[in-house]
Amino acid sequence: MITYKCENCGGQMEFGGSGGFVCPYCGSKAFFTDRDFRESEEFRKKLLQYYKAEADKKDFDYRTDFLWTPSAQDRFTLENGQSLYIDYMKKYLMDGAACYIAKESVVYIFDSAKGSADFMAGVKRLRFPAADTRLHRSFPELKMELSLRAGKQALAFRRRPLVYPAEIFAPWEPQHLAWVISRMENICCTLEYAGIEHRGITPDSVWVNPVSHEGMLFGDWRKVRTLLYPQRSADLSALRRTAVRLAKNTREPAELYAFLTTAPDSDAFTDFKRWDKVIEAGFGGHKFVKMDL
Repeated sequence: MITYKCENCGGQMEFGGSGGFVCPYCGSKAFFTDRDFRESEEFRKKLLQYYKAEADKKDFDYRTDFLWTPSAQDRFTLENGQSLYIDYMKKYLMDGAACYIAKESVVYIFDSAKGSADFMAGVKRLRFPAADTRLHRSFPELKMELSLRAGKQALAFRRRPLVYPAEIFAPWEPQHLAWVISRMENICCTLEYAGIEHRGITPDSVWVNPVSHEGMLFGDWRKVRTLLYPQRSADLSALRRTAVRLAKNTREPAELYAFLTTAPDSDAFTDFKRWDKVIEAGFGGHKFVKMDL
């Protein structure tokens, strides 16, 4: 492992987490050289682990989530007799299940173990390209599964700070709706890569982070089915219906209106390319437009 002595006071310097060392005694800094990185493979590994751990901590820092406010609480009884309390901001009811926006989780309560199993079977059909290490962030990540009294079952998934159903922020101005459509197009490409249809893309199943412009797909994963080629994915049509329901104005720019009112392309990848042309021609190219909350 590399060690550094402070050139100013001679004290042992500590890793500062910003690409260098910091002296705890006098505050002097020293930075790594190319030779340091080349000659210490073990050091490089530990440095990457440090950066990943720091990024993970920030990724789940719920102190930054100024939007989440509890509105009610539901209570359930676990199989062992203990109580499960869910403080939630909003609850969505679906056939045989309920979905809760909790502070650090998205919690589903199913009326039966079969409903829970069918949901997870849908999620487990996802497949991601080996080269893409971030796509999993756009889909449910299981934290825990709990068995409840009366045959009910609970599934808790990660909810990153500031990630909420898109309908909460509706109606969307065109310049903001544009990146939501981009996220949905990307999600549809991932579903098609996995050879499946979600069959439940709606304003409350598409979740977004209005600050970072990330997107996630929750909703009812029990509806997932195999995408039969050369059949066009129903998700692409649902994407358009969802965008229209979220929009404040679909008439401008004209390219947006044309996209939303015409049939999807034959597959998600060519449809995404068509949407990219809308971004270029209708919105002046890819640019990050900050959304006021």
